[in-house]
Amino acid sequence: MHTPRFRLGIDIGGTFTDLSVLDETTGERIEFKTPTVPDAPARGVENGLRQLADLGVEPAGIGYFVHGTTIALNALIQRRGARVALLVTEGFRDVLEQARLRIPIPYDFYAHRTVPLVPRERVLPVHERTGPAGPLLPLDDTECRRVAGQIGALEPDAVVIALLHSYAHPAHERRLAEHLRTAFPGLPVFASAEVWPQMREYERTMVAVMNAFVQPTLSAYLSELESALAAAGVTVRPYITRSNGGIMTVGSAKDRPIDTLLSGPASGVTGAVEAAAASGLRDLVTLDMGGTSADVSIVEHGVPELSRAEEIEDLPVIVPAIGISAIGAGGGSIAWIDSVGVLRVGPDSAGAVPGPAGYGLGGTRPALSDAFLEAGYLNPGAFAGKARLDVDAARTALATLAGPLGLDTAQTAEAVIKVAVANMYTELSGVVERRGIDPRDFTLVAFGGAGPVVAALLAGEMRFARVLVPLSPGTLCARGALGAPVMSDFVRSVPWALAEAPPTDLPAQLGRLRAEAREWITEQAPASAGHRLTWSASCRYVGQAHEIDLPVEPEWLAAEGAPHLAKAFHDRHRQLFSHADPDAPVELIEIRARVTGDQPAAVETPEPSPRDGELTAFTTRAILVDGTRHEARCYRRADLRDGDVLGGPAIVEQSDTTVLVPPGWLARTDHARNLLLEGPSA
Repeated sequence: MHTPRFRLGIDIGGTFTDLSVLDETTGERIEFKTPTVPDAPARGVENGLRQLADLGVEPAGIGYFVHGTTIALNALIQRRGARVALLVTEGFRDVLEQARLRIPIPYDFYAHRTVPLVPRERVLPVHERTGPAGPLLPLDDTECRRVAGQIGALEPDAVVIALLHSYAHPAHERRLAEHLRTAFPGLPVFASAEVWPQMREYERTMVAVMNAFVQPTLSAYLSELESALAAAGVTVRPYITRSNGGIMTVGSAKDRPIDTLLSGPASGVTGAVEAAAASGLRDLVTLDMGGTSADVSIVEHGVPELSRAEEIEDLPVIVPAIGISAIGAGGGSIAWIDSVGVLRVGPDSAGAVPGPAGYGLGGTRPALSDAFLEAGYLNPGAFAGKARLDVDAARTALATLAGPLGLDTAQTAEAVIKVAVANMYTELSGVVERRGIDPRDFTLVAFGGAGPVVAALLAGEMRFARVLVPLSPGTLCARGALGAPVMSDFVRSVPWALAEAPPTDLPAQLGRLRAEAREWITEQAPASAGHRLTWSASCRYVGQAHEIDLPVEPEWLAAEGAPHLAKAFHDRHRQLFSHADPDAPVELIEIRARVTGDQPAAVETPEPSPRDGELTAFTTRAILVDGTRHEARCYRRADLRDGDVLGGPAIVEQSDTTVLVPPGWLARTDHARNLLLEGPSA
């Protein structure tokens, strides 16, 4: 009989499935990667469970299981989803075709707009009409029966109902949904006001359509996963990661796959926040740099920035998600010379196969990782803990650029690295400026396979206070999923000109939001020992098109919150955009509630280094930084202890990444075994 004592987090990526296990008895962790099985992702989970059993983690001993997956995202990107029928208010059949009438690339006359997920022949009009103040043209049973007949003829896999102003008055959507669910038992029917009741017709419709489009694919996979876990002997209730950085039950994920679309990078941010908190750091910029891209997120006071305007393949996703910005290339990004002789890096990537030339898998085009190898940053004898890299192949690939540039291969390698860092600097500068933050007050948290290699170079350009590299940067998404709380967001559109009296139904709207949140968190038990509610209001100047979110409390908002809220809005507007107009009228558009479950605190004891005596380098290696060759001392991350200090130039190697400590920089290990890097200007 195995007593459940292990907490297991699994994140499935395109190349690897990452596992992170916490032993709640000893506080020790086991973390590793296993190859993903693209055609059968659940098999990758099964393989990981077998490897865990070999390490002493029996399935019956797993007391908590959380899983991150890109199944829904891939289904959306690849357009492999359900055959959806869409019901709209009569006269609005072209809502998906018209979208926001925005040209994708204004100066590209050959640009094509994204093809709608639902073709016009499966968009059906409904004879009804609701205005902002309520119903104008009633929906009767005769119309419901007529629509049901058309649905039967289409034989769709799912139905979406998105009627005008249903965010405020959902009665017609609910009535039609009930009729269709009765007429077609087993057919998934999604009402837009139930999926996400937010103002803006096109965006609300798209969220409901995307939810229906990917639902059969994710639901089938999750059912397969549940069966695989049961067959393996895992008896606990699985949880699934969400785009907002939280988790939910499998049942919730099957109903709302839209909430999983951006959960992969969100889990990485959650893991970065957790790692930095152990070192007492709360103001962060996270850098997740893998094989194809580099993504950043802003974290203030320990809370990741939420985005309400993410896009996937030009499709708007307005459900709350941790804000992720792509700022540059990844380790596999191809270096090339354009038609006017300028060196470029990305966006094309060598991928996992054939990969960069130095991987020895058949790749011949020079990639950023080849430049790392030629510059001496990577150990050719032990890359990623086991693979051997081909320096000659990397050099040969770089030589194709060196000739046209008039450089040798070493100079070309450094040029490639500098271009990649310069691109990241340009994009990241825009991100922090738009957010209104000073990098000198923030820590750059670097993870992913390539993030720690370039982190110090980027931080030096941006003047970050320091760089933090977590203990296991390559599996941080799995660790982040494991530490994520049960969490969900709820919204109500409550238009209110703050110069006027509050809406009479404001207290009732707040009460309904509170009841929904509490009902949801109760259903998610027993993962949550308790819960807390946080509130925000979306405000804007009258005449603006987009809002700013501000923290509020329901009690003072309903009583006397208008002056306080207006002042907070002006202050926030000034911080974000460097100007404000205190005399301009402000209006509240939406109120949001977030419910977060309280998880029992897990005892975690960082495993001490087995090293005896003083820290010594296991070798030295020549590296190229700023045009100068330096002899860098090389250390193993596993040998570092609390308080160890390394002076650059140095290299720290571990199984899932390499950390570059440039000349003039210092790196130290703290009590949480995070590696903290500080530059000459820190």
